[in-house]
Amino acid sequence: MSKFQRLLWSLPALDQLMLSPAPASAEEPTAAAAAAEAEVRQAIRDYDEALRRADVAAVEKVWASEYTFVNPRGERLTRADRVANLRTERTALDSLAHVPKDERIQVYGDMALYTTLLTLSGRYSGEAAQGQFRALVVWVRRDGRWQQLASQMTPVVAP
Repeated sequence: MSKFQRLLWSLPALDQLMLSPAPASAEEPTAAAAAAEAEVRQAIRDYDEALRRADVAAVEKVWASEYTFVNPRGERLTRADRVANLRTERTALDSLAHVPKDERIQVYGDMALYTTLLTLSGRYSGEAAQGQFRALVVWVRRDGRWQQLASQMTPVVAP
């Protein structure tokens, strides 16, 4: 039988898979996912507080060794860059507030994606940053705690 004939024979099975509804359990959040979401939400609160206080030791525990940050100016920074900026006060926040209705946490096992709208004023990498920003943060659970793998902040501009 040729490859083309085998492909034709497999199409009905593929069609059945594509048209079958997803199981209901895949759509409903599990107790484990809800607990993980609560853990991520607490990690976000703890991180925000550490960042406001410029608590380098606490923030170093949150940023994974391979952490990458894309700041509001589009610059890519490593964990070492961010730690240095925090230590030298080139990064310092005067205020930081999330807009609760725009927060979303999606948990995928030991990974989570967090998106939010936040208002802040302060400095990033020595440059003033003030206003509203969309933030995207990738979290991973390691050794029983949540760490940030990557984050990006984009300024919200008026239409």
